[in-house]
Amino acid sequence: MLTRPEAVPVCLCLDNEETHSTLVKALERAGFPVQSIADDSNAMARAQVVIFQPSARTAHYLNEYGSRKAWVAYSETHPSADVDGYRAQGIREILYVDELAPHRLRRTIGRALYAQHSLQQLSRYDGLTGLYSNRGFLEVTDQALFNVASNGRLVALLAMDIRRFNDLNAQYGFSYADLVLTQVAERLRRALGPLAKIARLGGDEFLILLENLADRESAERLVNRILSLFDEPLDTRDRPLKLEVDMGLVCYPQTLGSAEELLRHAHTAMHRAKSSQSTLYRHEQGLGPAPRVNIEQELRQGLRRNEFELFYQPRVCLRTHRLLGLEALIRWHHPEHGLLSPSEFIQAAEHSGLIVPLGYWIIDQVCHDLQVIQSHGLTEVTVASNLSFRQLQDEQFCQVMPRLLSRSGTDARMLEFELTETAVLTDPARAMKALRAVNDMGATLSLDDFGTGYSSLTHIRQFPISLLKIDRSFTQRVTLDREADSIVRSIINLAHDLQLRVVAEGVENPEQLDFLISNGCDQVQGFLFSHPRPLWETLQMIDHTLRHFAAERSGSASRSA
Repeated sequence: MLTRPEAVPVCLCLDNEETHSTLVKALERAGFPVQSIADDSNAMARAQVVIFQPSARTAHYLNEYGSRKAWVAYSETHPSADVDGYRAQGIREILYVDELAPHRLRRTIGRALYAQHSLQQLSRYDGLTGLYSNRGFLEVTDQALFNVASNGRLVALLAMDIRRFNDLNAQYGFSYADLVLTQVAERLRRALGPLAKIARLGGDEFLILLENLADRESAERLVNRILSLFDEPLDTRDRPLKLEVDMGLVCYPQTLGSAEELLRHAHTAMHRAKSSQSTLYRHEQGLGPAPRVNIEQELRQGLRRNEFELFYQPRVCLRTHRLLGLEALIRWHHPEHGLLSPSEFIQAAEHSGLIVPLGYWIIDQVCHDLQVIQSHGLTEVTVASNLSFRQLQDEQFCQVMPRLLSRSGTDARMLEFELTETAVLTDPARAMKALRAVNDMGATLSLDDFGTGYSSLTHIRQFPISLLKIDRSFTQRVTLDREADSIVRSIINLAHDLQLRVVAEGVENPEQLDFLISNGCDQVQGFLFSHPRPLWETLQMIDHTLRHFAAERSGSASRSA
């Protein structure tokens, strides 16, 4: 719940004593408890709101605390000459010298708190199910592991996914599949209640945290309760649906490690359950003989046997209504499990290190596919693909990339590489070296899934990134949720202030599209235009789909005029 503005502690980070004294008096009149860096070095850590003027000390605190604080810039000139600099740091609230009346202070500070709260809430929860997101789940898991030291209880982590979920997507469509996911989430929530924290990672994968357990048997009983939930079919659109799941279990402190390490163990155990067709696999089993089939071994075989394929999804310019680019999305034609999406194997590839050769295969295939795309007259269309943080850490990266481009004769200017915040911030120095090399070759760099991580543009803006992608979990809530509307507008404005172009992912209906157009978004992609398809299908549908879109938008503009 959002705290009343006047109930939160405010920290002043100001060098001018007269300004400091003026603001202290104004804030106290408005009912705010005031602390100052000058008086107390720990004031920043305790405060929720920081009022500041630019200085080297302020820059240090911005880097350290980022979105964990609500920041308000103070200016004695109206308008502020530093407004562009503030916006470049993600700060949109400016308090002017003539706005120190109590009601104006409460309004400005309230807006800053609301924006910070909205960003944090949206990044902590899954937009479809309302469960925790990966970030939110890691936070509660960290706290649960910390509590073990004082309460001596057991913590269990479960990773779970739905068997043959891709078949549901293919047979009944994505809206039906989303209905299934929401019903699974609700069934888990009702059955476990306060006993568990539940997250959806994306796709059909769920995570479950069970804490304060007396012993291993208590964990096993709850696991059996979860499995029994799927004995009864779901009632979806007058069509009863019987689901089967695969689950991986790890218990702490029987297995030691950080929250991320334990989640990795649970995820690996889930894949071992899938490959051994045993429904549940316990991580501790892996301390004995290896399972019959290993996901890492299958990935190696898949690379050798050329079992992977790139699907493509169009990206459309909202100003010209023309195709600007395609995003390459990998799929695995698994010999036993059929067509697998990245959510079902990329994490295993990351953990094993196989993401590096797989990533180079993707780049090489994109280069070859680009020749086919251009032979169809699409000579100005760029192709985007993901770069893993492990690829950026690969010492051979700067040597391998030019060889791949040279071998296919690809113009690097036609390539775009998408990175997550994790990829660039895991090892910033090495990432900077690799990204500069890519940028020097002429390729474009974009920041993917913006808003789902820690969103620290204070750090990110030092990298040569020219495009920002709004995550689909935000896009899909616009027009339905005022907070989402506000967040997406803020992201678009912030990106434009930083001279970045903006792409919205996950556009599925005309209402979302109209919202993005009216708020100045530059480009979009999503199911409204096309599902990801193999290259040949993509080339066949591009002309018809985009010609229809351009005609429809042109007609709409004429009618509104």
